[in-house]
Amino acid sequence: MMNKIIFFAILAELAIVAYYDIKTQKISNNWSIFNGVLAVILYIALPEYYPFELEIFLFPLLTIFIGFLLYLMNIMGAGDSKYLATLFLVMPADNHVIYFEKLVASTLVVGAFYLVWKIIKSYSDMKGHFYAGNFRQIIAMIRSSFSYAPVMLIAWALLGLEKWF
Repeated sequence: MMNKIIFFAILAELAIVAYYDIKTQKISNNWSIFNGVLAVILYIALPEYYPFELEIFLFPLLTIFIGFLLYLMNIMGAGDSKYLATLFLVMPADNHVIYFEKLVASTLVVGAFYLVWKIIKSYSDMKGHFYAGNFRQIIAMIRSSFSYAPVMLIAWALLGLEKWF
């Protein structure tokens, strides 16, 4: 069971990281280092919320692996993947599955809205490329990246709503 102080501390961190991710389109490695150091402190200081077990590394390792594959396909930034992996280390392990579910749902919804928005915004250009047979140009127009930290923030807020409301 997660303490509300831990929840709101992670929420505040995610809000700051999301703001800078929107502003700069990058997540600094300093946030990942901060979370790594914080995780060590939390596992020592709060063993009732952070029992040191092998399962705590499952989602961080999975995130790094999937994030690396998504990075190679130019879908996810390296900073997003590293930050998300260390975020899983900071959150209590009993929230990993729930947060992952919220993250997948948030990613799909935000991604779908972003895709529709890009199509509406560039419809006339895409239509011209379609008739000209320039399908690669259409894909390039659709394929721009978006800030992922706000999606992480939305998923974390949804987790809090599910737990306490």
